[in-house]
Amino acid sequence: MVVELKLTRVEDRVDIETLYRSHVSAVTRWAGFLAGPSVDVEDVVQDVFLVAHRRLHEFRGEAKITTWLFRITENVSRKKRHQAKWRRFLGGSAEDVAGEVESRGPTPLDVLEKRRARLQIERIFRKMSDRDRTLLVLFEMDGRSGEEIAELTGTKLSTVWVYLHRARATFLRLLEKEERA
Repeated sequence: MVVELKLTRVEDRVDIETLYRSHVSAVTRWAGFLAGPSVDVEDVVQDVFLVAHRRLHEFRGEAKITTWLFRITENVSRKKRHQAKWRRFLGGSAEDVAGEVESRGPTPLDVLEKRRARLQIERIFRKMSDRDRTLLVLFEMDGRSGEEIAELTGTKLSTVWVYLHRARATFLRLLEKEERA
């Protein structure tokens, strides 16, 4: 049995606990019919009263409170049915499906590791000569060939390879030294 609460003045406002106790059985019954078998009725009822609690101050008393609650139940049930349909289509909830889909972007851990590596390389480069740093940037990071580096730097190709070998050795020595520290 639904106890109809007629609210017309601000002083007559009812709290959510009274509203819940007076109308939970009606909302549960409506949700059972409106939401369908694929939707958890308790979830619908909980969401209805969450919406009612959030919007109770907006209720003007121009309609019966049961009418207002029915509309909320109808909207929440429609939303839950829609979500259930997508869950069936996707093979689970959004969280279930998204948990198995590989991220297209880097993870926060990847971003952090990349930043740390970049800072470490910058620290080591500051300790190296300009020539060695230039050769490593052009070859290792920019992907230039020995011939292109020779042309860009105005150095003989055989000299580029010797300098590059020395620059790599210096970089590795400084890297080991930093990792030990």
